[in-house]
Amino acid sequence: MARQRERFERTDVPKGGPHANVIGAVVCVVVLALAAGAVAFAWNRANLESRMGDTALGDALSALSRYGEESPAEGYVATGDDISYTLLLTSDSLDAQGGTLEGARILAADSTKGTAVLVTVPTDLALTVDDQPTTLGDLFSSEGYAACVVPLGLAAGVRFDQVVLATGDVLEQAAQLAGSSAGDLVRSASGFLSQIRTNMDAAELLSFAESLAAIGTANLTTSDAPLVAETTTDDAGNAAETGRQVLDATQLGVALGRIAPAA
Repeated sequence: MARQRERFERTDVPKGGPHANVIGAVVCVVVLALAAGAVAFAWNRANLESRMGDTALGDALSALSRYGEESPAEGYVATGDDISYTLLLTSDSLDAQGGTLEGARILAADSTKGTAVLVTVPTDLALTVDDQPTTLGDLFSSEGYAACVVPLGLAAGVRFDQVVLATGDVLEQAAQLAGSSAGDLVRSASGFLSQIRTNMDAAELLSFAESLAAIGTANLTTSDAPLVAETTTDDAGNAAETGRQVLDATQLGVALGRIAPAA
């Protein structure tokens, strides 16, 4: 007679209950949500970090620096002050092209005197690029933010050290970064970074913030850029105004502290 085999239940193996499938599905959803959140965080961090160290702006600044500093006009001398020049552009878009230029300013931070000057440049400022007349605003819209660096720098007689493209006035927010570390910049200032694009890396941006904080944004001297009528000369040597306004580079240099009247 055949022996009947006895069945034993293992106590170390969990039994499947009536809700096992539901619990498993919930766990899967939670795991997928966490994974998606991690991917989104990494993508957002990379996107914010990409707004620093902009290569197009870096290349434009390098091209501008090759022109060297212009000699002061007759009757003026270089002050010799250690001045850092920042071009601040405000637009409705941080894209390479297609945005509208809403404002342009030149910030001159004089570490020798411990002062800073903020000069507003009109967006309809007359420029000549490749022998063609244009304006700063039209150049920005048609060619992009990086295309404005060299023509404006040459017209102003200024060799910019850095450029900040922003969707608003971010100087106060930038100054508040003073004391932060490069390691936590993206985490602690994601709102600020989402509003700008710059050639500066994290360390340079924090150094810029320290400079602003040391001077105090409330202590910035503000003014409008000095303008003069653009003129052309015909073959007979007769000068005539074109009806456009260009920068008075000499008076702008005085306003920025780069040059001063000779004694």
